[in-house]
Amino acid sequence: MPVNIINSKRSKSVIKITGNTAARINLNQLSTNTTTELVSAAEISHVTSSTDGKWIIYRGNDTGGEQALVLFGENDIPFSQYDISIGGANSTANLYITNSGTDGTLVLTLSKTARYTVDPDTGYTIT
Repeated sequence: MPVNIINSKRSKSVIKITGNTAARINLNQLSTNTTTELVSAAEISHVTSSTDGKWIIYRGNDTGGEQALVLFGENDIPFSQYDISIGGANSTANLYITNSGTDGTLVLTLSKTARYTVDPDTGYTIT
C-alpha cells in the first residue's frame, strides 16, 4: 500500500495512494514541519481516481468515521474549480481511505488550514 504525500508550506498537500489498501492520514502528516506549521483542518479540493472496486474516503480514524466520498471507476473532479471543497464539519478530522478493488490509484489535493509559529518574511518566531 504505497502512500506518498507531497506537502507545500502555506499551500496545498497532495496525497497519492495506490493498490488495494486501507490507510489513515493524520492531519499532522500534511505539515511540511510540525514545529512551524500546525495543520488544524484539511478539505479536499480535487480528486482523481481509478479502481476496479471503490474508493471510500472517511473523515475520522477508521471506517467508523463519516463517509466524505465514495468513488467508482475513473474520476477527475476539480471541486475548487466550482468553489466547493469536501470537508465540512469534519474538516478537522483525520482521513481514512480504503480501496476494495484489486488495483487503483487515488490522488487527492487538499487545501489546509494551519497556524504558523514562524513569520514567513522575517523568519522570527511568532509568540
